[in-house]
Amino acid sequence: MKKYRIYPIYLRLNERTNAIDNLEQVYNFLLQTNNSSTIWKWVIITLDAALYGFSICACAGTNLGTVTIKDGSLIGLNEALKRCQDNRWMKRLSFGKHLVLSPSQKESIRWVHKEFRNKFIHYKPRAWSIELHGIAKIVIDVLDVIRFLAINTGHVRLKTNQKRKVKSLIFQCKKFLKKSPLY
Repeated sequence: MKKYRIYPIYLRLNERTNAIDNLEQVYNFLLQTNNSSTIWKWVIITLDAALYGFSICACAGTNLGTVTIKDGSLIGLNEALKRCQDNRWMKRLSFGKHLVLSPSQKESIRWVHKEFRNKFIHYKPRAWSIELHGIAKIVIDVLDVIRFLAINTGHVRLKTNQKRKVKSLIFQCKKFLKKSPLY
């Protein structure tokens, strides 16, 4: 009987690759939205995860210990975004830039996180209809925030190919959304 050597296969993630993967899934799900409106649920869930991931990366900078609380868990999305908007927090690195949200972006983040994502994840049995017209604008607003966090804060340590990928994914998502009848 022939013996085969089995080599281990690993899934390797870090805070940056996880955020990029979530952004990539946003794009993959967007491409499927013309086939099923249910896919919008997954667009929102992965968009929220990408926003959270990049906000954690941006406010952590080079010290991931700054984004955990005493019990070792991560700060929440709202706290991460609050820190990303704080000039003093983001100037810990002299070249750091803080996030400035427009009223539209604030409202879009609220819709994505509180009104949609939280209700999808913690779904209570009920009949729920969501009007999708306008969702493209909400997603575009959040994509613009993600781009700023990932590329412009100066705190997210992405390799050149990762930066290109983030920029390309956001560009492709926005291009798709702007052609959508929901835009």
